[in-house]
Amino acid sequence: MKIEYAARVEIGKRKTNDDRILINGKIIDNDFSTGELQLPSIAVVCDGCGGYDGGGIAADTVLEFLSYENPIDLENIKYLEKVLDNCKQAVFEKKEEFPEYSKMCTTVAGCVFLNKAIIFFHSGDSRVYRFDKWGLAKMTVDHSSVQQMIDMGLLTEEEVFKNPERNIITRCIGVQCPPPEIYTVNSPIVLNEKYLLCSDGLWESVSAKQIKDTLEKDLPLHKMVDLLVESAIEQGSDDNISVCICQLIEI
Repeated sequence: MKIEYAARVEIGKRKTNDDRILINGKIIDNDFSTGELQLPSIAVVCDGCGGYDGGGIAADTVLEFLSYENPIDLENIKYLEKVLDNCKQAVFEKKEEFPEYSKMCTTVAGCVFLNKAIIFFHSGDSRVYRFDKWGLAKMTVDHSSVQQMIDMGLLTEEEVFKNPERNIITRCIGVQCPPPEIYTVNSPIVLNEKYLLCSDGLWESVSAKQIKDTLEKDLPLHKMVDLLVESAIEQGSDDNISVCICQLIEI
């Protein structure tokens, strides 16, 4: 089984870039990449928190650790839990090595594409979406203050974008908090089904409808990625923007 992908990390209006994407064993930093993957494979987005306080270092540390893993081994959930815990410990070790970056941490959102299943893992407010013939579905639930307000009925999805607490996350890698959540879908990716991984630099500026409308266009994946990133910039995103789209093209 073969997956086509396109990925882009855009610094946007920020002076530093803390976003990273891991795809095809390569860490993308303020760059663009396209290609094909054989299953099993892994795609991950990290949004480092801290800016000049080392968010990019935290993101690099997590993705470098994950880049050495064989995706087939991550089918074992206990093993995946251990790997993610090791990622957290690696960030803590970096903090000890560089005390000036003591506040650094990172979100993570990843997909492990297997022959018979897909495993999602995430911490923070980076997201994974699925797009198929039934439409767009959010596969992760943000770990954030505004998501807690939504869960309690105090806020609507539409009100999130204007809420002053929208950037406060309640879980990430690099602080003492619950571990990343892991979900398993016991069916494989299907032909032409798309998975979108992104940082909040995209979804805070581009609506779910715009994302859906873009993913259903008859365009190459790299054109879709560019369209989403440029839409975020045009619509006022003041953050780094990471977008990765994966699609099964061959069984």
